[in-house]
Amino acid sequence: MITSSLSNHILTLTIDRPTAKNALNLDMYQNLAQQLERAKNDDISVVIITGNSDIFCSGNDIEDFIQLAQADDTQAQKNREIIERFMFAMIDCPVPIIAAVSGAAIGIGMTLLQHCDFIFATPNTVFTLPFVKLGLCPEFGSSLLLPQLIGERKAKAMLLLGEELSVEEALSLGFINQITVQPEQRAAHYANTLTALPKEALQHTKKLLSDNSRQQLIDCIYKENDLIFKLIKRSEATCALSRFKGKKSHT
Repeated sequence: MITSSLSNHILTLTIDRPTAKNALNLDMYQNLAQQLERAKNDDISVVIITGNSDIFCSGNDIEDFIQLAQADDTQAQKNREIIERFMFAMIDCPVPIIAAVSGAAIGIGMTLLQHCDFIFATPNTVFTLPFVKLGLCPEFGSSLLLPQLIGERKAKAMLLLGEELSVEEALSLGFINQITVQPEQRAAHYANTLTALPKEALQHTKKLLSDNSRQQLIDCIYKENDLIFKLIKRSEATCALSRFKGKKSHT
């Protein structure tokens, strides 16, 4: 589930599904989208995203992936619309988004971070993108954004081989702002600082920073999702997902 709280114009969204290692399912995507869209209308100046466990997010729910592989075209389209609503709610969020990350950020747990404005992570945080291992391809604009954020060589190692990005590498490459044992406190400090700034100037500045590349990003997301929804029907993906589900059931 996604829990939310609003205080001092700061909306905090917590990924709270510890029994599934904070994996995101369709209901959670829908809830995140609804909460992020509040920033367009409600009196919200900053959004904080965090995880309520020793893992930030273990990726997309594997059961959802398996059901998607078996879904007919109508149901698959509905599921895709839910996921894309969340994606566009993130990239179109008018206020700064801060992530407080503890433990692993896997798959969507890492790709959503590409769309955050500030990231604070614990010393034990690792970032992984196992798409190819699951018979799938990059998501959420990561084939476009990740090389820009961490460099082409490391991005290829992550996206093609599933190589981990350590928290130290993430800091040195500029993917995160700071390593800290208390990411929630650092996020709260930044959020309070941002809230005290002129809101209109802050939002216009964020929009200017993203406007020039927005259409390219949207085109990339649609292209990636087209491929994902094709690949997930292929035997390579269904076999890989079934194997992964089997491993999880024994851990």
